Amino acid sequence: MDKTKKRKNKIYIGNKAFDVVLIIFMLLMCVIFLYPFLNVLSVSFSSNSMITTGQVTFFPREFNLESYKVLFDAENILRAYGNTIVIAAATTILNLVLNSLVAYVLMVPEFCLKKPLSIIILITMFFTGGTVPTYLLIQNLGLLNSWWALILPNAVSAYNIFLYKAFFKGISPEIREAAKIDGAGELTILTRIYAPLSKALYATFGLFSVVGVWNNYYEALLYIKDADKQPIQMILRKIVFSFTTTSMGDAQAMIGHGKLNQLSVQYACIIAAILPILCIYPFVQKYFAQGMQVGAVKG
Repeated sequence: MDKTKKRKNKIYIGNKAFDVVLIIFMLLMCVIFLYPFLNVLSVSFSSNSMITTGQVTFFPREFNLESYKVLFDAENILRAYGNTIVIAAATTILNLVLNSLVAYVLMVPEFCLKKPLSIIILITMFFTGGTVPTYLLIQNLGLLNSWWALILPNAVSAYNIFLYKAFFKGISPEIREAAKIDGAGELTILTRIYAPLSKALYATFGLFSVVGVWNNYYEALLYIKDADKQPIQMILRKIVFSFTTTSMGDAQAMIGHGKLNQLSVQYACIIAAILPILCIYPFVQKYFAQGMQVGAVKG
């Protein structure tokens, strides 16, 4: 009995020691991951003298809003925010709807063309047309300088389709059969049964879609020439790299006189770019961990 008790005590002490080491490690990782973000946030709110002398770390020094004033005085910035919201919302809705429709069709056992269609979709995961053929296609379709040039190419993803299909196959087929016996059509089964059971999947891929569109500027650089139709990343890119917008002349003068730090303006652009995503994430976070496991646990 004494030996058993001692063994249990050793195991308990070992588990406690492991927990302490794990907590310390996770705290260190939190500091490593949070410091860059806190530093960027602090620099964007700090004065030029504090930034130049390297005194800004976790908290703003000599708090000021000049960088954000310059940023939101830039031409078309609010319009660009609205453009990006429309593009991201349209792309995400199309992505979720079309991917789930195709995946459901491929999952249905009675569909006779599911094997050749799966092969065709699979090929697109390994071979793409490239930038020049894609540009020519967009041009021939008359989509240049329109939001559709940014929305349609991202509306369907072969990788997402196969994950949707795997998740749908994990749902008991008896549920679908029972619904069909009750007279439900395939669209009704998808929207009333499969979609509600796949909230984690939709939330995860919806977040991925929003983030991908929000951070994308390369396609807008290729296809969108009208400044009134450009997304937010194009405006921020101009501010960060060239200061070519209308109000940047005043900003350059302030930088020259030491009233404003260029790094502060660039970091303010970073905060402006990531803030909407940070606001969205808490609402889908509870589904995110479940959705990330889809490919591992659904066959």
